[in-house]
Amino acid sequence: MVGIAVAAVVVVGVGPPGALLPHVTVCRLGPEVGTYVILTPDMLMNKPFEAVFSIASYFDAWNYTFTSGSLVVGALATNSTLGLGGAGSFGSPGGLEASYQDHNWTFFRAVNASVIGSTPSPCTQPYVAELGVGLGCGGWVTIPLLPNNSTDTNEPHILNGVDNITGTQGPGCPVQTPGTFVWFDNSYDPNGTGNYAPVDLNLCQIPGLSMQLLGIARIPVVVTVPYQGHDISTSGFMNWYGNPAGGYTPTNPPSSWASAYYLLPGGWNWSLAPVGPADFPINPNVPLPSLLAFARSAC
Repeated sequence: MVGIAVAAVVVVGVGPPGALLPHVTVCRLGPEVGTYVILTPDMLMNKPFEAVFSIASYFDAWNYTFTSGSLVVGALATNSTLGLGGAGSFGSPGGLEASYQDHNWTFFRAVNASVIGSTPSPCTQPYVAELGVGLGCGGWVTIPLLPNNSTDTNEPHILNGVDNITGTQGPGCPVQTPGTFVWFDNSYDPNGTGNYAPVDLNLCQIPGLSMQLLGIARIPVVVTVPYQGHDISTSGFMNWYGNPAGGYTPTNPPSSWASAYYLLPGGWNWSLAPVGPADFPINPNVPLPSLLAFARSAC
């Protein structure tokens, strides 16, 4: 009997590394779209009607952050090294106290990519933007509230563009590229809830109240530029980190911090609310958690 040998052939497929591992879609920085010169707020604070206001802030305590899914461009500054800028505003006009400057803004596409992983985070908007170097033209300005200058519900919302309250903004700096502007929302919201709910501050029988602002704030912004015959925009936040020295304690006075101060006159009922996300509700008797917006009403 003759034995028959049977040969077994094993075929092994060779593929790229990770081909059999799970893949997910995430957002990545894509190609550059263009660079634009835009008049941009470097610092932006509320100026309450008939109140005293002052600010001393490190310039790099302010920053712009844009996200699209897992893509983050810019970050909130936590260490300030560039020196202080300051301003004070007194008297009756209410509005926005702004430090502004022409800046280069570079727009990028946000693109989806497939990567090895288990947590998808696809793009949530088609563009992101990065704030570039300041170009010098700028200064300090109080943008008034019109037609009602006693409450922050009527604040203007645009630099380098036209809004429906005060018209074209940007005194002293010509518009470099028509159609470019930064929109921001630093206004009082009477319908806020939770940590963003307004706090009633009755000063009807009180001479006045001094308040100090120390905390973190994020002001919603939208940057708009022209591209290939139409406008494109990206939304994000203008961030402010108000205590780079590291935290308030009785033995660590805030005199060296980036901070702001308000002195609200008595004889009025004030309502105040944080601008942007706040970690805890406002308590006017302790350092305040966020940028503030104000509304004044008669007693």
